[in-house]
Amino acid sequence: MDERPAERAAELREEILEILRQLNKAEMEEATLEGLEIAELHHKLAHGGYPNLTTPQVETAVGVLVGNGYAKQLTDIEYAWDRGRVIGERYTITTQGKAYLLESLRRTNRVE
Repeated sequence: MDERPAERAAELREEILEILRQLNKAEMEEATLEGLEIAELHHKLAHGGYPNLTTPQVETAVGVLVGNGYAKQLTDIEYAWDRGRVIGERYTITTQGKAYLLESLRRTNRVE
């Protein structure tokens, strides 16, 4: 990877914002079980604007979000009727994460 650190930092920031968007969207959809798994996040990102993003990169970005209090990890294991399977470790956006997402969107004039 020959990217300069500033370029990679900007890319990571955009990836983090997109993960927050996806976590926020998942919360708004009122699923039977709160949160998204890493694989679900990766799928949503890969089929969106981040086709080259790897699962380890998603894990790293989610780790940054959890470390900063913008997302939280849920570890209870339950059957999700809407997904048709047992769901374990997953992530959800926090109030602090919502505030960060909203402020970031305001700064870039992308609030809808």
